[in-house]
Amino acid sequence: MALAYQIWDVFTDTPLSGNPLAIVRDTVGLSLEKMQAIAAEFNLSETVFVGEPSEGADASLRIFTPRKELPFAGHPTVGTSVALGGDGGKLTLSVPAGLVHARVDGDRAALDAPIVPSILPGAPGVEAAGPLGLKPEDIGFDGIAVPVVATSGPSFTVVPVKSVAALSSIKVNEAALAEVFGDTHSEVFAVTPVEGGYRARMFAPLFGIAEDPATGAASVAFAAVVAPSDGLQERRFTIHQGVEMGRPSQIEIAYEIDAGVLSRVELSGSAVCIARGELLL
Repeated sequence: MALAYQIWDVFTDTPLSGNPLAIVRDTVGLSLEKMQAIAAEFNLSETVFVGEPSEGADASLRIFTPRKELPFAGHPTVGTSVALGGDGGKLTLSVPAGLVHARVDGDRAALDAPIVPSILPGAPGVEAAGPLGLKPEDIGFDGIAVPVVATSGPSFTVVPVKSVAALSSIKVNEAALAEVFGDTHSEVFAVTPVEGGYRARMFAPLFGIAEDPATGAASVAFAAVVAPSDGLQERRFTIHQGVEMGRPSQIEIAYEIDAGVLSRVELSGSAVCIARGELLL
């Protein structure tokens, strides 16, 4: 069996930056177990498998980290949208979390999150600092004082960090991370304000991702955290991620609030193809 694949760098227009993504095409009949094994072989933060069109969708996607399947993820859907191109710039993708409606313009794609993000219980307090190598006084910034768990399909613990210096100094203790955050909330999105938006880092070592250079689903989830604190009806901002890894990424987020409730989150970014090949299985 030969399966065509491509490698794309996502949330960037510059090769060898952003977040690398493996896209495997023509995967009809490929078992979920085989998909997981292939994702482990690529060992990227995510690998996406493109299947047949389904009801209401131009293609169906299954998304895997090296260790588990995800209901939704940002850089696989943005990267696949650019790779597929769409009919007249419009494309609908089916993921386990629901339908993703994308708008493609050259090397850029914008999509509406399939699930409006929301806040969940269970976040640690300032004790979140320890597993990240921070001090309790490094936690919090104006409007967001303590960590918050938010979900956009997958769930993330959003840890507000006071400064870029503190954010850059983070060193994760995996054993302490599991103890303080638990298995459920151990995907950590640490974020601090910068001019025009935010700078972030994402750590998920329990799922095979020591650090991720760009995390679209976490950025979408972050909208549920920041929207109540800024009091705006709509807003657009950039999240800069991957700087400490030497893979700078730019994730664009826009959100709308209707009758005091977060009603829509848009995720957008660029992608560039850097490799094509075949899997010989």
